[in-house]
Amino acid sequence: MIQGFAHAALYTADIEAAVRFYTQAFGAENMGEFAISCPVVWLKLGDSILEIFAKPERPDGCFDHIALKCTDVDAQYEKCLAAGAAEDIRPKDVHLALREPVNARVAFVRGAAGERIELFCVK
Repeated sequence: MIQGFAHAALYTADIEAAVRFYTQAFGAENMGEFAISCPVVWLKLGDSILEIFAKPERPDGCFDHIALKCTDVDAQYEKCLAAGAAEDIRPKDVHLALREPVNARVAFVRGAAGERIELFCVK
């Protein structure tokens, strides 16, 4: 069911500086911005995505979660719980209003070390 990494999510107090850095240093392509509880920008880095959250109350450079591409979020979520993961966010559909909108199914669990893992499937 797991197909690889989908994205990593980074916190920053200065989202413009972070976008500029990854664009200039690594040639990242800005895919657009959306908002959840704060502005979020997606940058395409090769065949991966860096998701940058404007969260000044979090430590700069702190990663929030890793996202794994999967074919069936609901089944993978149940498999994770059965393996001992803690429930974080139950499976749900989301719409990301990027330049090219993304509709996805997502869920979050906490792994054995407390790490946040997003299960992510583009619909």
